[in-house]
Amino acid sequence: MPRMGIGMPIVSETSEAAVLAVEDFVFLNDVSGELTPVDTSSRTNLLLQSQTFKTTWATNNAAIPNDLYKAPDDSLTAQAITATSAGASGVYVQQVVATTAGETYTYSAHVKAGANGFVLLLFFDGNLSRTAYFNTATGAASNTSDVLTTSFDKMDDGWFRVSITFQNTVTTSSSFVRIFPAAAAGSTATGAAFDAGTELLYIWGAQLEEDSRPTAYIVTTNAVVNAVTTELNDFSNVWDFDGTDIMLQVDPDSEGAFEEATQNLVLNHDYEELGSELVTNGDFSTETDWTFSNVGFSVGAVLFDNATDNIFQSFTDTVGETYELTITKTGAGVFRLRTGFSGSDATKVNIPESGVLYFTATSGTSRIQIYGDASNVSSTLNSVSVKQVDPNDRWVLGTGWSISDGKAVSDNSGSGSRNLRQNGISTSGKTYKITFEADVTSGIVYLIFGGTTAISSSGTYTFYKTATGADFQLRNSSGNFIGSIDNVTVKEYAITPLDV
Repeated sequence: MPRMGIGMPIVSETSEAAVLAVEDFVFLNDVSGELTPVDTSSRTNLLLQSQTFKTTWATNNAAIPNDLYKAPDDSLTAQAITATSAGASGVYVQQVVATTAGETYTYSAHVKAGANGFVLLLFFDGNLSRTAYFNTATGAASNTSDVLTTSFDKMDDGWFRVSITFQNTVTTSSSFVRIFPAAAAGSTATGAAFDAGTELLYIWGAQLEEDSRPTAYIVTTNAVVNAVTTELNDFSNVWDFDGTDIMLQVDPDSEGAFEEATQNLVLNHDYEELGSELVTNGDFSTETDWTFSNVGFSVGAVLFDNATDNIFQSFTDTVGETYELTITKTGAGVFRLRTGFSGSDATKVNIPESGVLYFTATSGTSRIQIYGDASNVSSTLNSVSVKQVDPNDRWVLGTGWSISDGKAVSDNSGSGSRNLRQNGISTSGKTYKITFEADVTSGIVYLIFGGTTAISSSGTYTFYKTATGADFQLRNSSGNFIGSIDNVTVKEYAITPLDV
């Protein structure tokens, strides 16, 4: 396999196959396990003076000395953030930038620990602050807020490229990015009483771009720069596959491949599984199994023309489970329905059209009972069906979650545990490709898998995560999520050798 360093051309291959060979794709190193091909599409760095941090960058309790340091590309272009007073809090550099509502952005910077080993990246659009803390000692991101993903890319000589990806909410010319040296996760204070001028953090190569990942770094001076990504920003020369993260070391003796398993570990991933039919003679092929009152009957049709007309049938269900009721009808009349219970004192629900309704059983023996229109308008009932939703209990539904219309739906009701969960599908330490569709009416839903990732806008999401437990979870906690989830997949993403 050829050595891959600066200037190595990227192969223009964009299709996704079951096995992706290293010679076909060039991937960014990501401690989180994300395997993202660097393509040759055009990108723009929206930040000015991406290496000098002068003029267009403002400071707070901070100074940028004129001294220069060795950068990841071996040039003497890196700089240091120093505090202007001992033990200062809120030490940062900042740049104002224009952004557009609804776009996905990634903000990245190259950092190296000085006196402080934590870094805080922040983006603010006038509405929400997107933040993440990065520990340069462990390569871990934590204390994230309103970000979709983070990345932590290890380079030579103590340098890292860190990034946050997020959905922008406001079109404005006054968004801003910040880089903070921090003493610990969750704290912007420098911690110890450092003397003024102490080099807290080394910085280089800041970039803000419209993309769902950090692409190859683009140098800017006094104007934004648009460039085509044609070379790999890999300052460590060659690839190594250690099975945990994609690291780099000298001369691997075999090629590797990224293999995506074909099996989806999530069962009932599209929420379409239904149980057996619970209604007998639901197509009215005979005049049996139903109790009729004042209705007209012919094969395949029951005629209603009065509010007192009704038919009913009892069936066995399970308390607390959800059921799908499907009715077909003709005519202008409005049926009134009572179901999911037994007895005669429950509220009747109007059914103006044929279609599907969902109910939760409250009694082990339920009754489906259909009445005619209260306004005495005639209508004909042609079929009735009742089937349990998610009959094998694939999903654990916390408070406020239900399954209907082939989706997992959150109405933000109740309190306490509000997780949508499927248990025992992953193994700690293994990397997985996760995809799902989110329809967000309001609020935030959190993906709990290999960390916590906030989802605040509708779309189809793909993540590469290293599992820290066995369960897949989506959580509506303080985000007040109202919306739905659909088409969930979790597939193992393994690194395997390919002899050449």
